[in-house]
Amino acid sequence: MRKVLKHCLAASIAFAIGAAAAAEAPRAADKPLVVNGDLSLTTLDFDAYMERVPADRRNEFRAEYEKINPTVDGLWMRRVFAERARNAGMDKDALVMARMRQAEEDILAEVYMREFDKKVTVPNLESRAREVYKANLKDFTTPDLYSAEHVLVSTKTYPADVARARAEEVYKRAAAGEDFRKLAEEFTDNHSSIEINSMPLRVFERPLPEAIGKLQKPGDLMPPVQSQFGFHVIKLKQKTPSRVKPFDEVKEDIIAAEKQKYIDEAKNAAAEAVRGDPKTTLYLENVRALKTEFKVPSAEELAKIKPNIRY
Repeated sequence: MRKVLKHCLAASIAFAIGAAAAAEAPRAADKPLVVNGDLSLTTLDFDAYMERVPADRRNEFRAEYEKINPTVDGLWMRRVFAERARNAGMDKDALVMARMRQAEEDILAEVYMREFDKKVTVPNLESRAREVYKANLKDFTTPDLYSAEHVLVSTKTYPADVARARAEEVYKRAAAGEDFRKLAEEFTDNHSSIEINSMPLRVFERPLPEAIGKLQKPGDLMPPVQSQFGFHVIKLKQKTPSRVKPFDEVKEDIIAAEKQKYIDEAKNAAAEAVRGDPKTTLYLENVRALKTEFKVPSAEELAKIKPNIRY
């Protein structure tokens, strides 16, 4: 039995969790995950750790044993080592106590501000959202989007004159009616870029935007254009014209942004109230005494420093 306990904890956890047929339903009560004598790690500890993960990523996180297993393992290691530190009296060191207090304050301040956000009074913002929408229509306008097939003949693969000749061959054969996709499969040096799906001109390397912008209807061909990567030939599949998104499509996003402004203003006011509390005393001389002098090392001194090489 003792030998079994010496196996890697992470592997044991993986075996135990892997035996489950499906993800466990939300737990009504705290349950043990790892126990050694009086020391334990529970589902509540895991849930507390999950508060560090963005809310919209938690379900994804908990759906993968590859993330759950090392997390439980890491939490248990920290719990054991922290207990050993307490037993050694390390938690009584003044600097350690200050760090522990700061860690506690970080969590409590985060929880306080989260509740603070919920209590901020926000008026109905739909009218304000309409004003923002009308005044900033350009911000709610989608650019022209291009879908196409693309050939890149790289100047890293071929000399510039050879690359140009290959690109011109693609263009001439495509203009004569050959299947552009087959030509792309044969000639391109970047197969992952053959398909261009709904891309705005701003994402293309210069000088491609100007040349692509001249393509207007499906089937239009762009003659070879050189960029820093090589020579490009493009056949337009579809151009989706620019459009102004209707208000109803963007309303919730605008309202959310305006609501956040109210919340931020309330937070700033609360912070200023703390800073301006007449009962608070700032010992400026002690703050200034925190500053230390730092001399930038000379080139000769830097040359003498041994590099931090890991093998």
